[in-house]
Amino acid sequence: MATGRSSFAKRQRDMAKKAKATAKRERKFDRDDEDEEIEDGEELVDTGPKLSNDQIMQRMADLQGRYDDGQMDLDTFDDERSSLMAQMVID
Repeated sequence: MATGRSSFAKRQRDMAKKAKATAKRERKFDRDDEDEEIEDGEELVDTGPKLSNDQIMQRMADLQGRYDDGQMDLDTFDDERSSLMAQMVID
């Protein structure tokens, strides 16, 4: 006769999901705090060099190639891709 208890592995997966959700919630909360600080009168000034969309797309292709070759992990790939996509100019 089966018991009504879940397996240890399932319990571990559920705990991992909850921990991941908590971390995500905290990151979002921290990001919201940063946005409020900027809205309170501080201006964010980007002094970095501006890339054209063609240069950004070339860097995206290089980034994808490095990821496909196994030279970087998924988190690093996502971070770099996000920063490149943020620089895209949409007309």
